[in-house]
Amino acid sequence: MQKLKPNMVLVMVLFVLLLGTSLATYFDVIVVPKIAKLITVTILLTFYFCQLNKMANIFLTVFLVFFVGDAFSVFDFGDIASKLSKTMYIGAYLLLIFVLLGKLKRVKFEGLVTVYLVLVLLLNSYFLYALYGVAKDNFVDTINLVLYICHGITLIAMTYFAFAVYLSRETAQSITFLLMVFCFVFSDVLHYICNLYVYYWIFEVFEGVLHTAGLFLLYKYVYDYYMNRNNNKRINFKTYFIPTTERLREIRVHL
Repeated sequence: MQKLKPNMVLVMVLFVLLLGTSLATYFDVIVVPKIAKLITVTILLTFYFCQLNKMANIFLTVFLVFFVGDAFSVFDFGDIASKLSKTMYIGAYLLLIFVLLGKLKRVKFEGLVTVYLVLVLLLNSYFLYALYGVAKDNFVDTINLVLYICHGITLIAMTYFAFAVYLSRETAQSITFLLMVFCFVFSDVLHYICNLYVYYWIFEVFEGVLHTAGLFLLYKYVYDYYMNRNNNKRINFKTYFIPTTERLREIRVHL
């Protein structure tokens, strides 16, 4: 185990946690997914501070707000707990948007970048409206409806700004942030589908997997932020997922 990198150990721990959660969800053992959801942020922060002893206040606040949101989701003591959980998640997303705003100063909205961003905004808005049209009759009160609308607008803004930063910079950090946003968005969409439209256990499993993946990518983003703080090298998705070297690129394969 001493030969394994700390992040690889973390991935293995989260994989075992998600595997146990998936099996528990299939067999309808409710307590296991709740425990897993509650301790995920704790595990991530423990691994982080075992490697680094510093974290920006805004990132620490994001983790803590996610933890509080998960706690309200787990300890369900009435309808107010669900509302507080949604409010915490919205707050965490707003903080992430605040992080993105600091990187938008050098973004130039021109050419294909503008076209891509307009398409992303329109597609996300239409998808949110379509989901609202399907599930609007299932909202029990006005507060839940307002929270849903605020939640949707926050997700659209976060996706839009994450795409803007990625298209303008294309660094490993921007890709990590974009993937994290995707995970949170699809996790929340599955949550609404399960609670307002149709429940299926595999949807709940994927919701938990995506939420955990989003938190892990947030951990990776913060960790890389301190380890490669001045690294603005441009890469693409292929390079991000399949590390290579110039020597490997020069190898020619003849079939």
